[in-house]
Amino acid sequence: QAMISQACSLLPTPGSSMNAAWAAEHLVKMDAGGVELSFMDLLYVLPGWVLGSFFFSWFVTAFAIVASTVALLRWDTIHWPWSHFRCGCHTRLQPLWEPNSKAASSHELRAREEALQLKFEELMGEGEVDENEPWEQHAERLRRLTQGGFLELDSITCSDGMLDFFAGHRVMARQRTLHCSLGIRLTVHYNLFCGTLLALGSQEQGRWLRGAHKSGVLGCFMLTEVGAGVLSGLVVETTATWTWAGEEGEGYFDLHTPTPAAVKTWISQGLAADWGVVIAQLIVEGTNHGAHVFLLDMTSHGISRESMGAKTTFNALDNAHISFDHVKVPHDALLSKLCMVQPRFEDDAWRAEYTFSGSRPPSFLVIAQRLLSGRLCISDSAIAYLEGVLEATQRYTEERMVWVDKERKMPLASLPYMEKMLGTVRACVNVHKAFLLLLQQQFADVIESGLGEVPRALATSIAAAKVEAPECAIKSIGLLRRDVGAFGLMESSPFGSANDVLLCCRFAEGDSRVLQQMLVRDLIREHSRLGPALGLGWRVVKAWLAGAIHTSEKLSYLRDQQLLKLLWTLRRYAKQHLGKSKMQTETDAWLHAGDLVYDVAKIHAQQIIHSTVERHFGRSRDTELFCNMSATDCKLCHAY
Repeated sequence: QAMISQACSLLPTPGSSMNAAWAAEHLVKMDAGGVELSFMDLLYVLPGWVLGSFFFSWFVTAFAIVASTVALLRWDTIHWPWSHFRCGCHTRLQPLWEPNSKAASSHELRAREEALQLKFEELMGEGEVDENEPWEQHAERLRRLTQGGFLELDSITCSDGMLDFFAGHRVMARQRTLHCSLGIRLTVHYNLFCGTLLALGSQEQGRWLRGAHKSGVLGCFMLTEVGAGVLSGLVVETTATWTWAGEEGEGYFDLHTPTPAAVKTWISQGLAADWGVVIAQLIVEGTNHGAHVFLLDMTSHGISRESMGAKTTFNALDNAHISFDHVKVPHDALLSKLCMVQPRFEDDAWRAEYTFSGSRPPSFLVIAQRLLSGRLCISDSAIAYLEGVLEATQRYTEERMVWVDKERKMPLASLPYMEKMLGTVRACVNVHKAFLLLLQQQFADVIESGLGEVPRALATSIAAAKVEAPECAIKSIGLLRRDVGAFGLMESSPFGSANDVLLCCRFAEGDSRVLQQMLVRDLIREHSRLGPALGLGWRVVKAWLAGAIHTSEKLSYLRDQQLLKLLWTLRRYAKQHLGKSKMQTETDAWLHAGDLVYDVAKIHAQQIIHSTVERHFGRSRDTELFCNMSATDCKLCHAY
């Protein structure tokens, strides 16, 4: 009776006698076993807030079970309904253009670039650029720039000058003053030859360079060997052996190419160069001290130089095979700022002693430091080239009118698909420009400070830029060309054989595939122990539960997710092949991982770029577009 009375009080329909009769008929059934309530009848008498809470709990529970199961099967995140991310940013990346921005120096950089562009046009004059003219004639163009003071040697030795150095390369990548082959000559001479000599040479060697530079001497940089290929630096077989010249403590270095695999290859400006710097294994008294740098007169007896043959384009730039047949190199040719070889008379005999400043001999990262600034130049030039193509495409699409129906025309640029594509490419250009601006300033500060070795974090960021900037330019130009129709075939368009310079950007100063593997190996090294690996797993779980795929943290989540999968793949392969040596097992596991390595590398590089720009300049529509595009790209990184 108490239950009937309570049920009657909860019923919305007035009339206690009617409620009592209804309750007696439908809610309560008296039998020997007691009282039985039907489920539908119970729902009828419960308050609305109770019903709402019940159904919401039921939905969340069922959704969590289904969504988590699907996510686990697909190695995906849980797509919570409330976690969908909407960017409230409607402005572009402001700091690069606003006068009161954090990056106000960018306006100074633009002024530097315009001044250099005027100086370049004055020195080069007007005329059509021929990227396949005779290399002898083309080398004179660089000599004209060096003697005309286009860039001073201070542009590669101090923070302020480095900004001019980077701006000078952007000038040659612009459509207005596009000189692809000459831009490569410029970075070979100023950055690789002069920069290496000034960074590692003695004061006397530096004074010699300043005089030679004013006279128009051209230089080259000899590192890459046939056997090493894109692994240049990891494998150097050319030798420089200390050799005694007599009994009076005099000696020289015997520079030699011991095998065909040790022949220097792809040496830009190798035929035109008057002098060069060569990287070779330093051997003193039978001890190999590793790779070192030597200044070399390219007219010395025993040097063999030959052209690599015709290329598909850019034949104005001479690329050479160079070998050495016991070339006698003076003892003062070793760049001796950080190390030297000194003859000493001890125990009635002359001995050569290898000495170095600091706690250890110079590492390869110190010796090849200018490869990092070269990577910055390449990345910056690729984005500057893409920006020029984008601007030319923008102008064409704004002027090109197309029919949208029988009565109306509108600019091609206003069509939704074209507008979206142009906006996405512009966002990528803006983000890369911001990232490179930061890296250039940081690298310039390191050069001016005189630090022997570039910080590892900066080297990693530069590698990320070198991998992604040319890739972004190649992909974006392909999309732009695809959607402008027949204009993409016209000689007057920004599309054509000059676009092949982006392929040079991809493999020069460190092939993109090699740099990607370097990035991933660093990540694996950081998470090789149990603690960091468990921390990585916990980060993935937290991001998975929080629906990070729909936030600005999506790139970090995807990177950690793929890295965890790679670690598991490598460990599982190693357990399945215990019979092999450790080195062979690790190498085979790495090869077995295949595209997963490059997936991790790509998402890691893009995460570095996105997080760095967002941290320094704040969120914007450009950073969000870049983030969304990057998340999609990571699924296709092995395709291009």
